[in-house]
Amino acid sequence: MARNRIPVVVASLALLTLTSFSASAGWQGTWHYYDEEGVLVGGWTAGCGAADGRWGVVTSNKTFTQGCRDAS
Repeated sequence: MARNRIPVVVASLALLTLTSFSASAGWQGTWHYYDEEGVLVGGWTAGCGAADGRWGVVTSNKTFTQGCRDAS
């Protein structure tokens, strides 16, 4: 039984690491906020390092773009 425990623990840790990496990559991106007429009025970027921040107005009309853009 003890010989089986080490591979099971290693496999569990590997699965946990992959799940954590996938979860952390899922929230990187930008929320774009729009007014009633569909005009962009604000944004919030998170998980992208130097690009992180908020600007403008937060509304309930919003979309999410996953991932970080290059600073080109």
